[in-house]
Amino acid sequence: MPIGFSYLGELVALATTLSWSIGIFPFTEAARRMGPNTVNHIRLVFAVIFLTIICLLFLPISFTELFTVPHLEHWMWFGASGVIGLALGDYFGFTSFVILGPRIGSIFTTLAPAAALVSAFFLIGERINIIGIVGILITIAGVVWLSLNKGSNGRINDHAIGSKGKGILFAILSAVCQGFGLVLANKGFETQIDNTDLPFFQATWIRMIVAMGIMYLITIARGKFREINQPALENRNNGLIFTLGGTIFGPVMGVSLSMLTISLLQNKPSVAQTIFALVPVFVLPLSYLFYKEKITIKSVVAALIAIAGVMVLIWRDKILSFI
Repeated sequence: MPIGFSYLGELVALATTLSWSIGIFPFTEAARRMGPNTVNHIRLVFAVIFLTIICLLFLPISFTELFTVPHLEHWMWFGASGVIGLALGDYFGFTSFVILGPRIGSIFTTLAPAAALVSAFFLIGERINIIGIVGILITIAGVVWLSLNKGSNGRINDHAIGSKGKGILFAILSAVCQGFGLVLANKGFETQIDNTDLPFFQATWIRMIVAMGIMYLITIARGKFREINQPALENRNNGLIFTLGGTIFGPVMGVSLSMLTISLLQNKPSVAQTIFALVPVFVLPLSYLFYKEKITIKSVVAALIAIAGVMVLIWRDKILSFI
């Protein structure tokens, strides 16, 4: 087998990471202009529209079959993945990016592989040895060092939406939700009834439509529908164009590619999440390009330490065999 196809899952995961890294920036701008809750709602509406069109154009499926072909187990696992990873995880993520900025906020995504491994332990029986625990500690050490880095931290401005402490807490919660959500999606791809192998575009569509439905039901029940959607209806500060750009690179391209990655690397959600955790590596140069943010040696070292911990976490079994 050619090497390109041998590592197709890993290559798709890298493409996913690049797409997500680009999408962070328009979403951050949109959230600062219209608020993270508004953006979190509207981008799901945009994503469902785009993905419905993509599924109908590129899959041999009718609109009715979008709902009827997936089995109940598909709806359960992918739906739960969408609610936790998209509705909750991305809300926490958007809020943290508004407060901390894309570069600092993205560093905390390195915690997601640890969340994926812990989740996988309970859902698919993945085990964590002592080397894996060391990897988790190294990752946390890198993240904490960067968050306490005075040179970087001093440039984080408090926003009306919350303090730096809230930004860090929400960034951590976002990473946990992303890791757990990915493992739930892996369970969805394991579900095969009557030899039904769900296309990754349709799996993405299920995640989006369930996340959107649950989110809007909660919003309506709280009586917040008008308040949350008004900034989008007004296109406050031209935030919709940024939301649209973020949707294309995030929920449409990025999430679809992540589902393709999971389908190619089945039962290895921690491997996929580790590659996704390389977002900070992509974001560092992109932050310089978009915001002219200075890249300090300490921030680079902190990011490398966090990523090194992630790699130790994934290669824990091989490392243990050499000891």
